[in-house]
Amino acid sequence: MKFDNTGHHHLLIDTDPPADQSTPLPATDKIVHFGKGQTETTLNLSPGKHTLQLLLADYQHIPHSPPVISKKITITVKP
Repeated sequence: MKFDNTGHHHLLIDTDPPADQSTPLPATDKIVHFGKGQTETTLNLSPGKHTLQLLLADYQHIPHSPPVISKKITITVKP
């Protein structure tokens, strides 16, 4: 349901934001949707370096314009 000035997070894992941000974000292993009000999750990542970034999108999973996006962070998962 559409509500003005609202949206939800999408967690981008080891990927860049899509070049075309006018279409819905797909639900993949690299784009995790938080459209049900989730406030946390557990990620099962392989050992090594990974990048994480949050991107806000509307109820249809279309990123806001202009984009509301976090800085990309790098984490290291130890074996």
